[in-house]
Amino acid sequence: MSELFIFGGTVIDPQRMDLFRADILVRGGAIAQIAAPGSLCAPEGALRLDASGLCVCPGFIDPHGHIDGDEYTAELSLLQGITTTVGGNCGFSPLDLKAFFDRQSAFPIHQAEMIGMCALRMAAGVTDEFVPAGEEQIDRMVSLCEEALRAGACGVSLGPAYTPGSSILEMLALCRAAKAYDRPVSIDTRMNSMTDLDSLQEAIDLAAQSGCRMIVSHFVYQYGVGVEEEALHMVRRARNMGVQIELDSGMYKDWCSSIGAALFEPGIMRANGIELGHLRVITGEHIGTVPDQALYEHLRAAHPGDAVVVNTGLQSAVYTIHRYDRTMVSTDTGAYRPGEGHPQIGGSFPRYFREMVRERAELSLCEAVYHTTLLPAEILGFSKKGRMQPGCDADLVIFDPDRIGDRADYPGLGMPNAAPEGLAYVIVGGEIAAAHGKATGVKAGRALKIL
Repeated sequence: MSELFIFGGTVIDPQRMDLFRADILVRGGAIAQIAAPGSLCAPEGALRLDASGLCVCPGFIDPHGHIDGDEYTAELSLLQGITTTVGGNCGFSPLDLKAFFDRQSAFPIHQAEMIGMCALRMAAGVTDEFVPAGEEQIDRMVSLCEEALRAGACGVSLGPAYTPGSSILEMLALCRAAKAYDRPVSIDTRMNSMTDLDSLQEAIDLAAQSGCRMIVSHFVYQYGVGVEEEALHMVRRARNMGVQIELDSGMYKDWCSSIGAALFEPGIMRANGIELGHLRVITGEHIGTVPDQALYEHLRAAHPGDAVVVNTGLQSAVYTIHRYDRTMVSTDTGAYRPGEGHPQIGGSFPRYFREMVRERAELSLCEAVYHTTLLPAEILGFSKKGRMQPGCDADLVIFDPDRIGDRADYPGLGMPNAAPEGLAYVIVGGEIAAAHGKATGVKAGRALKIL
């Protein structure tokens, strides 16, 4: 593991909410020293990185992704400046997390993993997503959940949007298991109707009754349809009452999922005001197509794994939600083939800095770094990440604040995997993993187990 000497840059410290010129010495995968310019000497043999005119900050932490071991998608996240990703969200995760972690000895970025409710339901014999788990099945789910938490799962993810039959009893049991291990819970809330807020209240009630830290997933996808202000008011009110409720959200108004999911059952689509004209296929042989009734039925029957994007959200809601001082930035990224997928896989974090900081001036540079580094580190319990302090992990991003931005777009309009601009270096575990928009081939990412 090489030594790095980063000089001439402007350090952004999200703990102090401060910018200052400094040189940085990295040794053994950790930040060794941060000192005034010119006061450190580069050790003999250290690799020197000139960061003049650039900013240096902790690596970005993505609290909501679906990489789950897929190297191609992990590399796209790396190029965004993401050095740590959290998988196993929306209730979907590997069941045997010990085996999953054992396979992650070398990876483009660090991976933490939640244990998912949908996986637990299947393992307990609940095969119908519209049926609640029985008492014995809940006991089995809790037992498997605790096994995963002991193996290092960073939390528990609930997916009632994908399992409409899941009951309060089974979700509350899993929330209490997470609380017992001091791990957070994420929830992909139900889709009862287009402007439903009962689903958010359900998440708040689960957090209040169990005492767990609850993260409401991809908030703009759930509530960015004109009810975002009221939804944020509910979150603030719950927090004022002592409920530990947090949220993550992306930079796009249009969400995506597999066409075969329960979300695209005709009745659920009608309840949420989703019409076929709102859909665009983003994987498979029909990529770029807006489906008619015949194609919709064909895809659900023959290609249920093909993904579609849903155009029902409001762009203004993206900015409203990201102005909230507790919003973590997330990608909701997933595993796709090159040229397929949602632009969130290639553009989310650079888009955040371009729009929220440079173009719209909604946030200061320090605030944006806080939302993408220290805030998720604190919520998720990553004590050595998201901080510019000696002894903390040397996961770093060196970027140009005047150029950082996204180039990804939806299939048919552009390339969802187009690399962003303005990121000079991404350092993972003290190693240069990406330079000037290209991966170096270094795989310094490791399994991030919480024990």
